[in-house]
Amino acid sequence: MESLHWGHCTPAVCSIIVMVSTLFIFNRARADGRLFTYTYEADVPPKGEIEVEQWLTHRRGHKDGVFSAWDFREELEYGLTDHLTTALYLNFGSTHEGVRGVVDKDKFEFKGVSSEWKYQLLNPRTKPLGVLVYGEATYNGQEVGLEEKLVIQKNLGDKWTVALNATLEQEWEFESTGMERELVLELTGGISCKLSQHWAIGLEGRNVRTFPDFDSEKTSAWFVGPALHYGASNWWATLTLLPQVAGRPDTKSWLNLDDHERIEVRLIAGVDF
Repeated sequence: MESLHWGHCTPAVCSIIVMVSTLFIFNRARADGRLFTYTYEADVPPKGEIEVEQWLTHRRGHKDGVFSAWDFREELEYGLTDHLTTALYLNFGSTHEGVRGVVDKDKFEFKGVSSEWKYQLLNPRTKPLGVLVYGEATYNGQEVGLEEKLVIQKNLGDKWTVALNATLEQEWEFESTGMERELVLELTGGISCKLSQHWAIGLEGRNVRTFPDFDSEKTSAWFVGPALHYGASNWWATLTLLPQVAGRPDTKSWLNLDDHERIEVRLIAGVDF
């Protein structure tokens, strides 16, 4: 059984403290919030609005040994128009891994700056279908990443929301021995039901496929799990729990635990002001 190692997660505690502090500082915010954490919706902040979000993602569980990672993102988003927004991200990561009989290794690193742009083609609140296009660029000195996303959203009455995303990611890593590149195709989707004025519960799914050197597919993994959303008058938070349910190539119990984690958990909290 995999051992639990939590001493390395001090950065996660710091991130949670920042997150909670942010939620209570801006108590005049109008908080609509995200219903999902992996699946984007077609809504955007109106012109002139600033949105602050704190992201915390935990990934753990490989086939052999111990693997545990924390990913942190701090986001500042601004509505340039009622349909166009831009955002800046700071990205950090903390990783703990080891093999039985070998000394465990811990690493905390700055993973670069990201620039995000979103343009809403159709508003899901006024049109039968919401459509949004998304672009993001990331740079950390050794790696360059580009991400393109198509977002579709359908509101079913006042309670139900359905969203689907198709995402392409291109990554280039520059090393002394040469350049490595990879293409990632990600399909995500979610359905959420509003339970009350503040609470919503849903189901989110994700399929990730990797193509090293932009060539044939190497791995694929499916994740499915619940999403819980809470929105107050001044802040909101959404939590998703995504265990891997299938993967190929199969490395253990029909899962791919060499290239993908057994489980992922993501918490996003934010305020609008």
